[in-house]
Formats: sequence, structure tokens, C-alpha cells
Amino acid sequence: MFVKNVQACINAGVPAVAVQTPEWERCAAQIQCITPSYACWSHVRGLMKDEQVLAEPVNPLAPFVAIEEMEDTIVVFINFNIAMKHPTVIQRVRDVIPYCKANGVTLVFLSVSGEISAELEKEILVLDYDLPDRKAIQSVINGLGDYAEGKSDGYDQMVEAATGLIMSEAENYIALALAKNGLVLNEKAVEDVKRQKATALKKSGVLELYEPDNLPKVGGLDQLKIWLWERGKAFSPEAREFGLPFPKGILVFGVPGTGKSLIAKTIARQWNMQLLMMGNVLDKYVGESEKKMKEALKIAERMAPCVLMIDEIEKFFAGIGGSSDSGVSTRIFGLFLSWMQETKAPVFVVATANNIAGLPPELLRKGRFDELWFVDLPGDFERQEIISIHLKQNKRDDSEFDLPMLAKQTSGYTGSEIEQVVLAGLFRAFSRGKDIDTETLLEAAKETAPLSVTMAEQIAQMREWGKTRARLASTPDAVAPESKLNAFVINRKLKGI
Repeated sequence: MFVKNVQACINAGVPAVAVQTPEWERCAAQIQCITPSYACWSHVRGLMKDEQVLAEPVNPLAPFVAIEEMEDTIVVFINFNIAMKHPTVIQRVRDVIPYCKANGVTLVFLSVSGEISAELEKEILVLDYDLPDRKAIQSVINGLGDYAEGKSDGYDQMVEAATGLIMSEAENYIALALAKNGLVLNEKAVEDVKRQKATALKKSGVLELYEPDNLPKVGGLDQLKIWLWERGKAFSPEAREFGLPFPKGILVFGVPGTGKSLIAKTIARQWNMQLLMMGNVLDKYVGESEKKMKEALKIAERMAPCVLMIDEIEKFFAGIGGSSDSGVSTRIFGLFLSWMQETKAPVFVVATANNIAGLPPELLRKGRFDELWFVDLPGDFERQEIISIHLKQNKRDDSEFDLPMLAKQTSGYTGSEIEQVVLAGLFRAFSRGKDIDTETLLEAAKETAPLSVTMAEQIAQMREWGKTRARLASTPDAVAPESKLNAFVINRKLKGI
């Protein structure tokens, strides 16, 4: 796509183009293949054409003298944006642009930052540069040995593991993984590359690669699970032939502690996809926040199919419509909305929220997300399932516990509160030198104050909004969980509190 865009710029007579990329060498090599007449400027070699030095690097104005003698040529400037901060250089670039347009010369400015001075913004067209695709990653693997597709068990997994990296990262990480594993392309080598990629993404401060291994089961949420099972099939080639688009994603909100964040991790594991967790993109420098957002979305598209998780999205886009951050949050939000609307990549977005009132209406309308889900307090059967999950997770036989009694006494508790009840019971049982039992869990439940009691008004308001304006993630109980007496409330009443 990038080569086609550059070719289109040449055909259209566009005089100057800027490309933001750390892959100067790969980008320059692709551009060089477009035309036989090619020149390149760098801070070390100056302006070179056909191995001949046309201008020394010490004078940033010198290359433009040589350019005014060229015709039908692409001139690549590597990291020239540093020099373009000087007023004299800015003016010289503007002066040479009419000549370039009239004589078929195209200037291409490559840099990591992609910065363009305000005086040149309207004169220079900005192009995106794609990360290496699967074919490019395959060429890297094939170049390191006899690892052709079909000959090695971990070939496809390695291609997926390296997708989303720039070419030099892919080459280095794959070569290092193979060297550490005796030049054998196996599962261990794949895991090494995944770890390296996770570290590289984490350094960016925007995306984090999460490996959803050894996750606990998600209790309840039967309606959401059925919906996800149906959508999971929509990523197959058969779905494309059937005429189905890729699912866009879901917005999950509800009572804190009901497992909203765990849902995204579970989706990635069940659909066998990589999970990307988006962090804070806000930056103190002008334009950097938008750049980070674009880069994060580009990486997500290149790593597709994948799950992109935005936890507590109401905080992520805090400040929308305000003036406290000079409109940065609003611009980032606009970029995200446009991307969700236009992307064709199989990136499934899972956004979670605790406070739905903090989100702008344009995010909630149909067409942004496939569905808006409300996760309520777990019902009786769901609480039994959650208690059972946590008991099994702690290597206990759930058949030895009175699950219906425990579910009744934890009415109005969230999944995380039930988890803490089990954990508190384990600590108490261990301190007493015995194993945990139903009675110990009931004691722990009496001392655990659920949010449905401590923040009753706020939780009631949230539940009322969710029940009437969103799709319920669980089949509701006939009697609302918070309306029943639980161990904590009964204990306080017995004590006269």
C-alpha cells in the first residue's frame, strides 16, 4: 500500500512527502525500487546519487542547489526534520517546491518523529508507512534457515508472534530466539519472541501485550457468553463468504468488581487471539498524543486478528469537550471514533466502564460497538458458580460446601467480593490449623461489606440505568440480589448496628 501511495504521489506531481517511521533503510529501499532516478541525503553521507556525492552533509542548504538541476527524480531525506527547524532551511524548502512540481522531482522526508514545521505543513503531504506484513515476516524466518512453511511445527505461530514488530525487531528477536533454542523453531522459541514483543510494546507506554494464560473461569454472564460464542465464528473465511463483516467490539459497563476486565482476557483466550491492552496516550508535547494513538491503532491493525482492550474507558477519554487540555482529549477521541467506523481489520475492541454517565453519546450509539452490555450483581445461581470457581482455584472440592447456603448469604456481593470472602476464609482456617469449610466462609462473609450496602444509592442508580438502556449480560433473577438479606446485613442487625 505504501509503495502504491508513493507512486500515486509521483504520478500526481506531489512535490514533497513526509513519512513517520523508524525503518529508514527499509522505507528508502522500497522507494528506490519505484524509479531508476533516485537520490538520498543523510547526516553522514550528504546527498548521494549513483554513488556520487552531490552535496556535503555539513551544509543543509547545499542539497537544494543540486536538486534544482534534477528532473523526474525521487530525493529521500533521512532525519532531515532536525535541520528543517531553522528558518533559512524552511524558506529554502519552500523555494524549491515549485521547481520540484514543475520538473517531476519528489522530495520524501523520513523521520521517527514525523515533525513538520508550521510553515511547511500545507506544502508537504503526510503518508503512513505500514509495519511488515505476514509475508515480510515469513521472509525473515526463511532467511534464517530451512524453516519453510509446513516444515516446522511452530512456523505459523512464529509469524503471528512477530507480527506488529518493525523489520529490525523481527529479525533480531527471531534470530535470538532460534539461537537460544539450538536453531530449532519450536514453541519455546515462539514464547521467547512473544516475551520480547511484549517488552517492546510496553516500552512504548501505549500498548501492552497480555498473554491470557491460566485465567480463572468467568462465572455467570450467560447471555453475554452466548453472544460471544456466536460472534467468535464470524472471524472465519466462511463468514466472509457468507457476507458477514468482522465484529467491531463491545462496551461492557456495570457494578465495579463484577469481572468486566476479565471478560476481555477470556475472549482473547477462547478465540485464540492476541490481547492488546491500551494504556494512556496523553503526552506533554504538542501533537504527540495524537501520534501515539495513531501508532497504537496501526499496530493493532497489523496484529489482527486480535482483541484490543480499553479498561475504564471513561477515564481514558477524560476531558472530552473541555478546555483543560487544549482539546487534546477531544482530538484523540475523534481519531478513535473515526478508526472504529472505518477500519476493516479484524480488531475486536472490548471497552469497560464503571461510570457510563462519563461517556459522550457518540460513543454509545449503534454502529460504534456491536453491543452495549450491562453486568449486574450476580444472581443466586451465578454466585454458586463463582464460589465454586474460587474454591476449585484454591484446590478445594466444592461438593464439600453448602453452595446454596453460601450463595444465599452472599446476596448482593460482586464476584471480586466473593473471591475475597473465600480468601479471607482460607486465611482464617489456616490460622486455626484446620481446613476451610462452609462455616468459616459464612464468618468471612459476615465481615465483608459489599458495595451494594456501602454505596447503595450509587449502585442502585447505576443498575437502574443499565437495566433500562443496555442489554443484560446475565438472565436476571426473579428477586433482585440487593433486596435480599445477606450475611453482612444480618450480622449488623443482630449486633444492633
